[in-house]
Amino acid sequence: CSIPRTLSFSTMFKIAALALLCFSATASAFTAPASLPLRSSVRANAATPVKMQQQVDLLERVETLKVLTAVSKAGLLSKAEKAGLLSTLEKQGALSQVEKLLPLADDFRVISLTKTIVNTAPSTFYFGAFAVALAEAGLIAAVPDDSGAAVAAQVVTGLLAATAVVPLVATGALSGYIQQANTPIEL
Repeated sequence: CSIPRTLSFSTMFKIAALALLCFSATASAFTAPASLPLRSSVRANAATPVKMQQQVDLLERVETLKVLTAVSKAGLLSKAEKAGLLSTLEKQGALSQVEKLLPLADDFRVISLTKTIVNTAPSTFYFGAFAVALAEAGLIAAVPDDSGAAVAAQVVTGLLAATAVVPLVATGALSGYIQQANTPIEL
């Protein structure tokens, strides 16, 4: 049995897709199914090592973290006004354009999506970032550097992976902070 020294781009793409599929299947194996009861009534008082994540009320967290007070103390709106940002936006009609987009926010359920993101365990985002970075590392290692097109493909996929990894890590960090912080924020 001989192992090929180079693999085609399509073969590597299929391997990377299969790896991501395996990672996602593994991650979903550790989530509790929503339709099944967690414990029977007989074992309700039994000690369990599994700790279910408590739902976060987003508006309550904004109040607890005193986000509005922090914005006020930092003078963000005053600074934006002094810089002429608000009047510039108003002159260019940006505020009326945003107003027209508000129904789309309702259609796309932006508030529900935000609540879902905030209530997602930060480790889910970190795992996603790790999976993307690992798949990209495998792709870069497997694709030979023997042509300009292969190197260009590595650069493009690397940039795409970075644009996925950075927001995933940032979202995980923000989600973790919102879920666990109990002291007001300082801007």
